[in-house]
Amino acid sequence: MSLYRILRFIAKGVFKLIYRIEVKGIENIPKDEGALICPNHYTWADPVMVAITTPRPIRFMAKFEAFQNPFLRFLLKNLGAFPVRRGEPDLNAIKTALKLLKDGHLLGLFPQGTRVKGEDLGKAHSGVALLSIKSNKKVIPVFIGGSYVPFTKMRVFFGEPIDFSAYTKDKLTGEDYLRLSQIVIEKIKELKEGGINDGNSSC
Repeated sequence: MSLYRILRFIAKGVFKLIYRIEVKGIENIPKDEGALICPNHYTWADPVMVAITTPRPIRFMAKFEAFQNPFLRFLLKNLGAFPVRRGEPDLNAIKTALKLLKDGHLLGLFPQGTRVKGEDLGKAHSGVALLSIKSNKKVIPVFIGGSYVPFTKMRVFFGEPIDFSAYTKDKLTGEDYLRLSQIVIEKIKELKEGGINDGNSSC
């Protein structure tokens, strides 16, 4: 993950030159445990914004198509990303994600599964709750706010951990996982509408 740290250092410097970045709730990120980091997703820059404001490395799921390009495949693998086939059950991606979480890594996962344009945060896919429950790891909702217009303010708010451990012994259906995953979207909406008052810091 040395390339990750090098590129993160460079990206952080560039983004700090271009944007005024406000970060809140960084204390909600576990220091040495696995967790799902789940931000809203508007543009290609969102993974970068989350990576430079999270003190620990994040292992992101990336769409399978990106790995078809040799250069992107090399870059993504060296950044710790792994492929997922969207729109279908991908057992390999699920197994990889569960192992990373159980080994104490932070897993970056956009709950909507893709970019969502406009103010609507969209609907969650079932994977967020499924991975959280199967790994018994918490979900950290993240709100990214701002237009990414140069020299404007960007906000990154990390919410309190969502604990789905009460459901680990239940027999859940696909609809149950969808319903629970939508809770993450609702928590992101709360961060968007009200922010958080503690843990104010800058990137």
